[in-house]
Amino acid sequence: MNKLIYAALLSTVLPLIVSCNATGGKSTDGTLPGTVVDSFSIPVKEDTLNKSIFSVKIVADSAVDKGIYIADVTFGNNTAQGKFTMPRGIEHVMPVLRLGNTPYTGIVGFKLEKDTSFYDYFEISCTKQNTRMGYINSYTFE
Repeated sequence: MNKLIYAALLSTVLPLIVSCNATGGKSTDGTLPGTVVDSFSIPVKEDTLNKSIFSVKIVADSAVDKGIYIADVTFGNNTAQGKFTMPRGIEHVMPVLRLGNTPYTGIVGFKLEKDTSFYDYFEISCTKQNTRMGYINSYTFE
């Protein structure tokens, strides 16, 4: 029960620390390790009996100042974690998470200030058999 309250506190209160930066969208300045910076959860349509979910949380790593994040994934009873690093030159920009075009896929990307584009960067996809995570595009901002 205490873990649930702690997780709820982290996911609702701590992201409010985030501020804007001149070179990117939301900035990681002041983001504490363990902070959930973005997340989503959807039901697994094929498993109505167990009411399974597909959820992805992007969590600030202990090296968040270097642009490192943890992707925390749940698909039914299966869980997985993986790390990714934001592109060189925009390590301070907060990652943004959205649903992918295929079922049970999440896309981590970013938005830059004064630009409405979403830049796809890292993909997370799940099936009953496996969870895959990997970079889908490469960017450098130096």
